[in-house]
Amino acid sequence: MNISLVAERYAAALFELATEKNAVEAVCADSKLISQTCENSRDLRLFLKSPIINSGKKRAVLKDIFEKDIHQITMTYMLIMVRKKRESLIPEIALQIIELYLQYKNIMTVHFKSPVLPDPDVRKKVLDLMKKYTKSDIDLKAEIDESLIGGFILSWKDKQYDASIRREIEEMRNAIAKVNLYKKGF
Repeated sequence: MNISLVAERYAAALFELATEKNAVEAVCADSKLISQTCENSRDLRLFLKSPIINSGKKRAVLKDIFEKDIHQITMTYMLIMVRKKRESLIPEIALQIIELYLQYKNIMTVHFKSPVLPDPDVRKKVLDLMKKYTKSDIDLKAEIDESLIGGFILSWKDKQYDASIRREIEEMRNAIAKVNLYKKGF
């Protein structure tokens, strides 16, 4: 079974439980903390993936790290994951929980790449345009990509709008390559 599919299923179960217990906000905040902690600590990721370390030690370490900072539902769920020997999925499940929360709140993440960061006016225009197009609240993530030369690339879900100079140069290159200079009468 695909690991991400397994993580999606565990995340869906935890999110459903959080919805029933009116703890969606808390579980999402916990998931952000867990994800950030795992992302920043290579040792923790390796610790969770290690088949040599017994589950009792893993449970104790997770309690020491997270018990004071996260909701009881999230802590109990993590301990169940350790008991079922699925602790290596905890970081991925946390990311899936965040995605489910964004869907639940009708918030879409849009990535805006350009050679420079957008000024507030451009940012507002992009937000308004995407809000109108997707009928969702927008979480705009701006990134710098100097290889674009000019213009921008918008990415959301599985869609992309490329209005960069780099793409236009590639299109011109391809068009020129199609011209046959050896054709009679040219």
